[in-house]
Amino acid sequence: MIDISRVRADTAGCEAVAHFNNAGSSLPPKQVVDAMVDYLRTEEVEGGYEVAASRAADLDRIYATTAQYLNCEPNEIAFTVSAGDSWWRAFSSVPLAPGDRVLVGHSEYQANAFGWMQARERGAIVDIVPNDGAGDFDLEVFADMLDERVKLVSLTMVAMSNGAIHPAAGVGQILASSGSNAIYLLDACQAAGQLPLDVDELGCDFLLYTGRKFMRGPRGTGILYAKPNVYERLGSTPFVDGRSAEWSTPDTFSYMPGAQRFEFGEYGYGAKVGLGVATDYMLDIGIKAIAERVTDLAGLLRFDLSAIPGVRLLDQGRNKCGIVTFNVEGKASAQVIADLGAAGFNLSGPGVLNAQLDLAPRSINQVIRAGVHYFNTEEEVARLCEAVAG
Repeated sequence: MIDISRVRADTAGCEAVAHFNNAGSSLPPKQVVDAMVDYLRTEEVEGGYEVAASRAADLDRIYATTAQYLNCEPNEIAFTVSAGDSWWRAFSSVPLAPGDRVLVGHSEYQANAFGWMQARERGAIVDIVPNDGAGDFDLEVFADMLDERVKLVSLTMVAMSNGAIHPAAGVGQILASSGSNAIYLLDACQAAGQLPLDVDELGCDFLLYTGRKFMRGPRGTGILYAKPNVYERLGSTPFVDGRSAEWSTPDTFSYMPGAQRFEFGEYGYGAKVGLGVATDYMLDIGIKAIAERVTDLAGLLRFDLSAIPGVRLLDQGRNKCGIVTFNVEGKASAQVIADLGAAGFNLSGPGVLNAQLDLAPRSINQVIRAGVHYFNTEEEVARLCEAVAG
């Protein structure tokens, strides 16, 4: 059981707003903010390099605690400044030649799509794996599409625009059983912090997420997991500096061992400390307990919204998460979000420009998105539905 009173007491924003924008940027616990401010205050009086040396254990905590969450080793974790940063560092290191195939799902976010569209311009063949009738990534079709020319599989685990939890582990199993040498890049941006993540079970080569969403960490933080045996299949990348590589001779360089090869030396050091504290906070509560409560609250929200005349739920997939999407007949989604914001409810509204492969085929310009988290209450859900009903 989660002590809701305690976690709400740790969350200053709960006093002023009903925050349902956790799929965009969640409210951090005070422990996260305090750790970041303390680090910056120490920098203020001691200097950045000096504090980085004296507080190395605090900075390195992110590797051990993330490894505990993902069931991997600390040296398989890289710290970045965003999910997009993580995705591009991984994607850009995959050598794609003209004629190589890339398989992607329907829930790709715009930043990811820009990458494979550029690869297509360089001669790669990008094929989109269709969803099945329930709105899930179709594993049977994926298996049929897989051949020796496929060098990369890029999947988003949770759809930011409809809340579907795609069968990410099934993709990993098919790749393993087929003997494919394709690299499996998994975007867990909306899954991290609300769902358990085990890289062994998922079977991915790369996994990435941001700190600001359901992880309840600071903005400007990201994680990239890299499986050790993926390095031998990678090429060079433009994302390299003195932390990710060593300038070994005037004309040569070598990548640093482990996932450090994906890191830059300059970033928000206080934010790195903050994400470590946020991850510890999540693990202390328990990710299974978090997943159960998020599922229950989101189910309650869907049930109550479905009873409101004119409200249409837009979620897809057999397995749904804390992301609830809907629209209101006769009202622009942006206006509904603004009206709810004025009433003290934070929601967001992803549009077709963010998710062309999902929303355009459904003729949806924008959704109203509520991202439910464990610190939300049943009373907040009821009040939100009352406000939607008008």
